[in-house]
Amino acid sequence: MKETDSIRRPQRMAEPFAVAAVVILLVITGFVTFHNTRRLRAHTGLVEHSYKILSVLDRIESTVKSAETSQRGFLITGQEEYLEPYYESITAIDGLMHDLATITESDPIRHAKIAPLQVLIDQKLEELSGTLDVRRQAGFETAQTLVATNIGKRTMDTIHQQMTDFRRTEESSIAKREQVAATTYWTALATGLLSTVAGLVLVVGVLYLVQHNRHRAEKYAIALKVERNRLQQTLDRAGQLESENAKMDQYLRTFLEQIEDYAIFAMDADCRATTWNRGVLKVLGFDEADFLGKDIRELIFTPEAIAMGIPDSEFATAATQGSASDDRWMMRAGGERFWASGISSVVKDKNDNVVGYSKVMRDLTERKHDEDQLAELAARLSEADRRKNEFLATLAHELRNPLAPIKNAIQLMSLSELPADTEELRQTMARQVEQLIRLIDDLLDVSRIGRGKIQLNKEVTNLRDVINAAVEASSTFINEKDQHLKLDLGDQDVFVHADATRMTQVVCNLLNNSSRYSDSDCTINLALSVQSNEGELESAVIVVSDNGVGISTDRIDEIFQMFAQVDDSLQRGSAGLGIGLTLVKTLVEMHGGSVVAESEGIGLGSVFKVRIPLCDPADAKTPKTDVAAPMAVTRPFKVLVVEDMKALRTIMARLLVKLGHEVEVAEDGLAALECLSQSIPDVIFSDISMPGMTGYDLARKLRERPATADIYLVAMTGYGQSADRKQARDSGFDEHMIKPVDITKLQSLFQRMAQREASE
Repeated sequence: MKETDSIRRPQRMAEPFAVAAVVILLVITGFVTFHNTRRLRAHTGLVEHSYKILSVLDRIESTVKSAETSQRGFLITGQEEYLEPYYESITAIDGLMHDLATITESDPIRHAKIAPLQVLIDQKLEELSGTLDVRRQAGFETAQTLVATNIGKRTMDTIHQQMTDFRRTEESSIAKREQVAATTYWTALATGLLSTVAGLVLVVGVLYLVQHNRHRAEKYAIALKVERNRLQQTLDRAGQLESENAKMDQYLRTFLEQIEDYAIFAMDADCRATTWNRGVLKVLGFDEADFLGKDIRELIFTPEAIAMGIPDSEFATAATQGSASDDRWMMRAGGERFWASGISSVVKDKNDNVVGYSKVMRDLTERKHDEDQLAELAARLSEADRRKNEFLATLAHELRNPLAPIKNAIQLMSLSELPADTEELRQTMARQVEQLIRLIDDLLDVSRIGRGKIQLNKEVTNLRDVINAAVEASSTFINEKDQHLKLDLGDQDVFVHADATRMTQVVCNLLNNSSRYSDSDCTINLALSVQSNEGELESAVIVVSDNGVGISTDRIDEIFQMFAQVDDSLQRGSAGLGIGLTLVKTLVEMHGGSVVAESEGIGLGSVFKVRIPLCDPADAKTPKTDVAAPMAVTRPFKVLVVEDMKALRTIMARLLVKLGHEVEVAEDGLAALECLSQSIPDVIFSDISMPGMTGYDLARKLRERPATADIYLVAMTGYGQSADRKQARDSGFDEHMIKPVDITKLQSLFQRMAQREASE
């Protein structure tokens, strides 16, 4: 009996121990499961965090590319609407960079990568903005030259490289964390499974211990040993990961210390330096011992910046906004000044309290000097362009002054019967004078286009009427060279939304170009048709072709450039100025159309195709046109001609007398006022640029006097830009005529005056 009790006693003692073992096992299993689950969740969170960083990086790079694409669209077209994505991208970039800083705020290593990336992005945006300014101020070609330097591409490549490095770091971190998470998952799974099996075994063992306590104890010991071994393996793996993380931290610290082009350092809340890298030595010139613990505001900011409170303002901005730019003149060791580009960022604890700052700086003194030189060059180019425009306006005026008496004399001759040979000479002179006037107008149009001063007065226009007007204007030039013009305008009217005057100029220039580069007896063909491309609206197509000298295939793309010549040889004396086709291309594109040139080579003729969108069918109705009334004979008017140029004054007076009017002349404004004291004319033709008193001054004086306030005043000048017309109207002139004044315009003026008197 004692022997049985001695056997049962350890069995009874084993049962509570077994229950206790089950409880312990459950506690251990719960702890291990909780630990593994928490660890798995932590690594999963880190992986999600890395994916967020990658997503923000992708959006930043996409936004920068979008800004660059929008800027290129504006450089090519010069149209401001292309810049809407550019401005949206600039606004979005700051928010994205702020998001990236916020996401990486808890990780100083990753957070430190943002500053150099921000510097590059700011640099890229400055380059885009600078190129836009150059495009606006100096035009497409200058902007194209700047873009050709590939400065923007190199900056974009650097941004892409930094983002690629950032992504690689995150992708590597993701891979490691996913591997750790996978290991933790399988460990937790295995632990849970094993714990479950062990628990079942222990429960069964407790029941079995009623009869087989000893056997159960042995099984429990084996299971416990296996579990202990597995737990030890898990702990060993965790220690290995901690060691690898420590090595990575050390690597990153070493990496930052080796950077020399950027001064990267941290500060405490009082702006005292707490870290140092080699960039501090290279950029700022401070050794580690001379830098750490010092208030950097007194070390690197200039005295005038300190006096203005800029350092405190910058760090206050960083504290409230997260970062602050500091592109300005700074100081390095020894008091030497340099242009620094950098950013200051705030460092906060989990309670959002400021615990310090970080700063990244780079020496960009050379680039600053280059930018200053570029700005100075742009200013000089702008001034040169302004002077060029003033020169063209003055040139037009000075050329029109001698042309005016010549044209008026030729027109005066046309009012008399002349011998046949003399009439032939008069017609030749008339044609050449008109050619000179067209050349002057083309020069001024080019100047206006370069300054964006041309405005189109669009209305529903019949291209058949436009072409007929152009043929009438160019027929004299074509007939003079004994050339043949063939028209194929079809039977249907073709309506477009266009400026009829400018479209007439386009067709006229194309006809003149074909005539100029074709020999005698050549044929020029002009055709009008309607064509449509799949998926596009119908377009009107004007084709001007000839069998003249043709265009070399290697120069076909150059002919629309300013001052380009198809034939540079001296044998073709009528080559012109090389601006007609430039005007054609610009005016056609302003109408939303396109023009192309084709030629199979020298001596094989050329073809020019102009494509203009048709009107919407709902708007395609015959436009209202002013039908010119026949020139009726008007009553004689009393006319005063005020002109300081004797030849023009004399010819103009004789021409007006020939038209049946009573004419007096005055050589300047004072003489005109003296004439007005004796008699009051019906109309005064006055030059603008006169010695002593300008035409503007004369007009203002006449409008101030009751006796002369109602005289019809006509400005007769060589200045024909829109600003000149406006100034003439503001001074009191009723009308503005450009020298040389055509006789038909004079007749039309007197006809209108007569009709106005009749209506009153």
